[in-house]
Amino acid sequence: MTTTTRACLLLLAGLADFAGPLRAGMDPVAVSSTSSEDYALEKFGAGTPKPETYVFFEGKFFGGTVRDTNLEHAQFLTIAKTLGENLVRQNYFPTKDPKSADLLIVVHWGVTTVYEDPNRQLNSENRSSELTKYNAAVAAAAAPSDNFLDHLAPGTGALNNELAIADLEQMSTGNSIASNAQLLGFRQQLTRAQNQVSAAANGATAEEMGLQQLLAEERYFVILMAYDFHTMKQGYKPDLLWSTRFSVRSPGNTFTKALPAMSRVAADYFGHALDGLKFETPDAPKGKVDVGTPKVVGDGK
Repeated sequence: MTTTTRACLLLLAGLADFAGPLRAGMDPVAVSSTSSEDYALEKFGAGTPKPETYVFFEGKFFGGTVRDTNLEHAQFLTIAKTLGENLVRQNYFPTKDPKSADLLIVVHWGVTTVYEDPNRQLNSENRSSELTKYNAAVAAAAAPSDNFLDHLAPGTGALNNELAIADLEQMSTGNSIASNAQLLGFRQQLTRAQNQVSAAANGATAEEMGLQQLLAEERYFVILMAYDFHTMKQGYKPDLLWSTRFSVRSPGNTFTKALPAMSRVAADYFGHALDGLKFETPDAPKGKVDVGTPKVVGDGK
């Protein structure tokens, strides 16, 4: 097995583990959730989630770098309605009276920004060309010749310049991935994967490659940040009680159609703390089979 083949197999393994099954239909939803230990104990300690009321607050909209009319036209009130339908599963109930609300839930939503260099292909071709020229010059310098000028080391300025551009591209991609990991709640899981001992030729684990692949493409996301509204109304600094971040890949999906399924998956974790990430594929519609009344069929004798 070649090194390239092995690396590809590891990447596919990482995607299978962290991006769900490779099949048609809704893509897996990634969920990250944190919660204050004291809050989680009070909310869920009795078994049944303690009922609480909330009011929504419109947070930041992330529009990405490519125009997405479906995302742009998504109305906050519609988003809030979809979220509210699922918040009730953890006994969170909306109230029209802010004075009595237990929580202020700030909602951020949008799509991630990924690094795309429009000159990537051109830079790659220039790099390949300069490397070819350099190798040819090295070979010429090593060939027998009575002219000492033929044995001078070839210049590396042009090649070094192309390699510096490649390093800059890699750094920009890395910064984009790191930023998205922080935004979507992937950072803890990604750091763990990066700290694992790897047998891969390039030093990256299958898990790390899978996560980076997800972060290197656009993802629709919603972030709920729930604050103690009682203390805020008393003039104290906002106290973040819990936060849930959930996302799905953007290519092949639309935000308004993906939101209900994303919210249904995330609803199991509202108010809870997760150790790392959860990836779940929204349930497909269940079919119904009517077998009718059983009949005994003769054996034909």
